[in-house]
Amino acid sequence: MLAVTGCSQLHGPSNSAQKQQLWSRQQQAMGAVNSWNIHARAALKLKGGVYNIGLSWQRDADRFMLLLEAPFGQGVFRIDGSVRDKYRLRLPDGQVFSNATPEALLEDVIGWSLPISGLEYWIRGMPQPDADFSRRIDSRGRARSISQARWTIVYLDYFDAPLEPQYPRRIKLSRDDLTLKLVIERWQQSEAGQDPPDLFPEFN
Repeated sequence: MLAVTGCSQLHGPSNSAQKQQLWSRQQQAMGAVNSWNIHARAALKLKGGVYNIGLSWQRDADRFMLLLEAPFGQGVFRIDGSVRDKYRLRLPDGQVFSNATPEALLEDVIGWSLPISGLEYWIRGMPQPDADFSRRIDSRGRARSISQARWTIVYLDYFDAPLEPQYPRRIKLSRDDLTLKLVIERWQQSEAGQDPPDLFPEFN
């Protein structure tokens, strides 16, 4: 009985506390990452169809710029902003629109949208601050999934790195009839092996 109890304690509360400590360290490390240059490919499942899109995302403390190679043959769209409460969308033909959120810009102008404000945190394996969420973590304290704002974010893979922070590499986001599988090819100086099946993920 003593042996069983000891084993239970070893793999129970103490293990949970260790995972929580690793989670806190990972969150602190990723929270300090406030600038990046990300290149990614994605598969967007929307209204019964699956579309390949490309994404190039540059961010620093004062600037936000996202190039989105949109589906439906709509070309490359640019979303940028210098302040938090105003974003601009530039269309391939040069037209420019503005709104308070990037989601509203996409929805109003091209008829579909991505959760860019939340993705700014989820792409780092973090919940969006000041909003309810639930999460599951792995043995290294990294997010396995986050549920927030009716979105479910599942972390399929991370870049290999011996120390914090651990950068997510493959992410799946879903809500209602929209699902996005995102494969990050380059995050800052991190490089991923460009295996052909990863460039445009397939849905099972």
